Amino acid sequence: MRVAFVTTIDQDAIHDDVDLPFQIDAFAEAGIDLVHAPWEDESIAWDSFDLVVVRSPWNYVDRLDGFRMWLGARRGTEGFCNPAAVIEWNMDKRYLTDLAGHGVPIVPTAFVDSIEAFHEAAEKIDASEIVVKPSVSAGSRLTGRFGRTDAAAAALAETILGGGLTVMVQPFASLIDTEGEIGTVVFDGERSHSFRKAALLAEGGELVGGEYREEITAVIAPDDVLDVVEAASRAATAIARERGWVNPDEELLYGRFDVVRLDDGTPALLEAELFEPCFFLPTDRRAANRFVDAVIRRIAD
Repeated sequence: MRVAFVTTIDQDAIHDDVDLPFQIDAFAEAGIDLVHAPWEDESIAWDSFDLVVVRSPWNYVDRLDGFRMWLGARRGTEGFCNPAAVIEWNMDKRYLTDLAGHGVPIVPTAFVDSIEAFHEAAEKIDASEIVVKPSVSAGSRLTGRFGRTDAAAAALAETILGGGLTVMVQPFASLIDTEGEIGTVVFDGERSHSFRKAALLAEGGELVGGEYREEITAVIAPDDVLDVVEAASRAATAIARERGWVNPDEELLYGRFDVVRLDDGTPALLEAELFEPCFFLPTDRRAANRFVDAVIRRIAD
């Protein structure tokens, strides 16, 4: 078997990929030839692989038009996971609206395309702090936590709008400061493992500690959090099936679902990552093998 992991030529973008050594070892143990293939490399014959898995094209935000063109050329391609159409949908966090329409509890979110709409949305939020970010982003870029009426929040919104992007406005879930968020990875429709991610955003638009640093620990997710994960995973798969992006009985190969508790204690989906999530494989020694098993099943199908 020969499998391609789609990545990038930008080594700075992937130098902190904690999954990499675990993936290399697990695929080697299974006798699978794993090739790390940059999406920008036009010489790659993508149809020469048994499966192409989009894993870490983490510079796509900097080259959005080019990545979209590359992705569009792979629409409908067999053996491409997750499917290009799913990725195109998942790149823009307006997908949260679709998931909510399928009954998934999400963090309340307004999507706005003007500064006037931003001010209206911020005014309606019943929280002292808000989070402002673009609907297309990665690694907390152009993301900030502010007081609801803070001028810096509006300034960030204007910067995002000036870049031709849609602004997301959400209440800041204050329990993140003490409980963090819980991410759960799903392979081929089955839960693999969960982890806790400590708070990233500090007040005033800054990052905790002044830099982007993910503090991750293994965790056994509570049942009510897993209920949200299950609902989100089912909904994402249902949407993909309804829209003809996957076969009627097909699961998505992988997904990561991040859940937070709102101020009233209820869990809500913050994000569903279906094309370039870090799995944080070091938090579960069997997780990489589960991923390999899912890949083998997909090739066999």
